[in-house]
Amino acid sequence: MSDGWEADYNCLRRERACIFGYERSFTKASTVNWGSKSHPAPTLQVVPLNGGVCSGIAFEFDETSGEAVFAYLRQREGKGFECQNVALELETGEIVEGGCFFYRGKNVIADNDLDHIANMVLKAHGRDGTGLDYVYRVKRELDVMGIRDEATEALVRVIAKKRQPKRPAPFA
Repeated sequence: MSDGWEADYNCLRRERACIFGYERSFTKASTVNWGSKSHPAPTLQVVPLNGGVCSGIAFEFDETSGEAVFAYLRQREGKGFECQNVALELETGEIVEGGCFFYRGKNVIADNDLDHIANMVLKAHGRDGTGLDYVYRVKRELDVMGIRDEATEALVRVIAKKRQPKRPAPFA
């Protein structure tokens, strides 16, 4: 969301927005970019959640850029992702229709227990980096945008605990 890709497509407006009834979830297994088949990295997907709110960035483009933008985003998101129209609430309160990519592929992590997900993150390494690199990159990008995402915050907390050095037992 924050790497500036939209500048290549004559973005008219970029604004914080949210979709209701969804959340981010680290349950899409990356087996190439951030992990491998033997140690997949949990990466983000947007999933339905009653009462959920997923905050991000909405982009507006002129009508002539639409096809090129969606072609780029389909390639960027990769196999298994489908664009679906959703209602977006902009920071201004305006409700608009926009596209959001949802994962429909087979690389879904069924056990979304945070301890399990954190262990997977710590073991994963792929073409673009480690699972830990991915999680910290997501956290930094959200922080820069001023977005607090509970799924990301919770996973970072569990990872931090797992990475703390173990204290030796006190002498008896």
